[in-house]
Amino acid sequence: MKNGLVLNIQRFSVHDGPGIRTLVFMKGCPLRCSWCSNPESHKGYPELGYVESRCVKCGKCIEACPVDAIHISEAGEIVTDRIVCNVCGACADVCVYDAREIAGKDTTIEELIEEVLKDREFYSNSGGGVTVGGGEPTMQHEFVREFLKTCQDRWLHTAIETCGHAPWEHLKGVLEYVDYLLYDIKHMDSALHKELTGVSNKLILNNFEKIMAGGNIRDVVVRVPVISGLNDSVENITAIAKFVAQFGEKTNAIELLPYHRLGMSKYPQFDMEYTLKDVKAPTDEHMKTLNDIIDSFGLAI
Repeated sequence: MKNGLVLNIQRFSVHDGPGIRTLVFMKGCPLRCSWCSNPESHKGYPELGYVESRCVKCGKCIEACPVDAIHISEAGEIVTDRIVCNVCGACADVCVYDAREIAGKDTTIEELIEEVLKDREFYSNSGGGVTVGGGEPTMQHEFVREFLKTCQDRWLHTAIETCGHAPWEHLKGVLEYVDYLLYDIKHMDSALHKELTGVSNKLILNNFEKIMAGGNIRDVVVRVPVISGLNDSVENITAIAKFVAQFGEKTNAIELLPYHRLGMSKYPQFDMEYTLKDVKAPTDEHMKTLNDIIDSFGLAI
């Protein structure tokens, strides 16, 4: 079995499935949502992150780099040539201020299981378990499928959060070992969906229909990130609710997630630009209006 590229493990989560959960973030995603709070998850390979505010410019990273990818600019700034950098991690190893770190760790099933089992007592007492997200879990479908199977073999409750943009056979294979599904739907208009995320919503909606037709997963929650001025119109939320409601009791609920800027500081760490700096979180009043729409379809969480 090929190892998986794990971005992060987050413990004691209570927002991504029932009970207290351990979140496993996989690296790699087919979407490029402009509001993404995990931009370091986009690419399916390890990347070097640099937090300038932590750097004291001691120069140890320059000395440690085996390919001379790091230097001090004329302005006195530490600069990394990402074309030359081979992401070996030598600079991160010597940085005692954690200004440099590698996003993405090559991990075996055994290593990952060992980590999540450390929290087993919390799962048992709260009805929790393991949730795999990302990035997009199906980008590493073989590894994630085997990991979830191993979790279930050890009587752990499993969940995934997916954008649904994956070949059906990949998604289907992963879902065989999923107890609780969090499924993202961002916009019902295909052209606008592509403008916002880089891909059409056709595959996402088709896959959701196949999941509903199968009926093998008991707990399904649709998640909608609510981004002011982009997908927060009454028309769009109504269209999503109408689409989901047609499947009746097969779908538990729709959860609206108001936009936040918690991931904005990560973008410069990976030489990326955050384009939604002027977008504000939706007001409580507007969120109530949208949640009332969800409630009118009997889909309130």
